[in-house]
Amino acid sequence: MNAGSRSVLAPSDVILFTSLPGAAVITSAGEGSGRLEDLVVKMGDGAYPRVTGAKVRVDDRDVFVDLETFEQLEAGELRLRSQTLSQQPFERRAGEVLLKEDILGRHLVDVVAGRIIRATDLALAMIDARWHLVGVQRRSRSGLGRLFRPQGKPRREAVQIIDWKDVQPFVAHVPTAKLFMPLPRLNRLHPARIADLVERATHEEGEEIMQAVHADQELAADVFEELDTTHQLEFVRSKSNEDVATLLARMEPDDAADLLLELEQDRRMQVFDLLPAHHKDRLRSLLMYHPTTAGGMMHPDLIAVPKGTTVATALDQVKNRPKALPHLRATLFLTEPDGRFLGSLFTADLLNADGGRPVESLESLLTVSLEVSADLAEVSLVMADFNLVALAVTDPEGKLVGAITADDLVEALVPDDWRRREEASAGE
Repeated sequence: MNAGSRSVLAPSDVILFTSLPGAAVITSAGEGSGRLEDLVVKMGDGAYPRVTGAKVRVDDRDVFVDLETFEQLEAGELRLRSQTLSQQPFERRAGEVLLKEDILGRHLVDVVAGRIIRATDLALAMIDARWHLVGVQRRSRSGLGRLFRPQGKPRREAVQIIDWKDVQPFVAHVPTAKLFMPLPRLNRLHPARIADLVERATHEEGEEIMQAVHADQELAADVFEELDTTHQLEFVRSKSNEDVATLLARMEPDDAADLLLELEQDRRMQVFDLLPAHHKDRLRSLLMYHPTTAGGMMHPDLIAVPKGTTVATALDQVKNRPKALPHLRATLFLTEPDGRFLGSLFTADLLNADGGRPVESLESLLTVSLEVSADLAEVSLVMADFNLVALAVTDPEGKLVGAITADDLVEALVPDDWRRREEASAGE
C-alpha cells in the first residue's frame, strides 16, 4: 500500500528475517544437518536484491547452501529437498552481503525522508518464485506514549516496513562486496538533506556518502557548503591540497573563503596557490574583511549592468547567467560606468517594463546599499526594512563590490546548535 509519497509494505505480505537465524536445517530424510546462521543476498540485483543462498553452521564450520535446495523458509525449521547437505565451504563472493552480519542492526539511508534509520528487522518476500529482500522494519515510539503509559502496562510500538526501493544500506564495510552507495539514490535529496545525513552518520558512513556524491563534483561542492565547519575540516584533512583546491573552486566564493580561513595556517597558502587565477582574485577580495561584516558575508558574483542599459538588454544579462544563485538572479544591480553603485531592482520588475526603457528610469529602482564595514545588525535591519533578497555592498568610494543574499543572512543569524534539522535522525 501507499503511505503519502512512499511505499510501505504490509507485515502480512512478508517474512521477517530475525525469525530465521538459529533454525534447524533438516534433510528430506528428516535428519538434522546444522543451523541457519545467515542469508546471502546479491546487491544490485534489480529493485529487490535476490536471496541467493544461506550460511549454515555444521559442527565447527560454515557451509554455503544454495537457496534453491530449501523447500521453504520458515521460523524454527528449514527443510531441504535433498537427503544430504552441501559441504561447500562458505566464502564471500563479490557483490554479495550477509543480512545478519552486514545489514541487520546497522544504519541505512531513507532516501525518501532524507534521514538515517536503523534496520531492526528485514522483510523477505517471494517474487517470481524466488525469495527477495523487499523491505526494512523500523520501530518508532511515541513520545506521548512514553510519558502517559500506565505503570506495568506493556509498551506499544508502531511497526513500519519500508520498501527496500526507498532505502540504501551502507556497504563500504563489507569486505568483499566492493560496493558503494550509488549516486542516483542520493540525487533524490536536496544537498542540505545530504549534508544532514553526513553529520548524523558515523565518520565511516559519512565518508561513504561523500564518496558517492564525489562522482558529481557540482553536487559534492553544494553538499560540502551545507556541512558545518567541524565536518568540513574532518573531510578536508584526509584530502590532498589539490583536491581541496578543486573543491574550493566549485564552492560559492563566500563559503570557500570561510573554509580557507579554517585550514591550518601552514596549509592555507599551499591550497590558495593551487587555485585558478580568477578564483584567487575573488577570494582575495573576500578575505580582506571580517566574516561577520558585510564584506565578509557578500558574494562577488552578482549581476550588474551600467547606467543606460535598456530593460531588454538587462533581461538578456539575467538569462545568460543561469548558474547564478537564485537570490542573485532575482536582483539586478545598476552602476555608473566607473562602477559606483546606483541602485537595484527585482528582475521580475523588468518583465512588465518597456524593453526600450533604460533601467535607471524604472520607478521600482532602490538606491539602498551598505559599506563593507557594516555589521550583522545593520545588514539585518536594512534587508528587513526593504524586503530585500539581495543587498548591495559597496567599498568606501561607493563602488559595487558584492551583494549579501537572504540565505546568507539567515545562516548568520541562526545559532550553530539549531542548524541541523532534527528529522535527519528520526527513526534512529
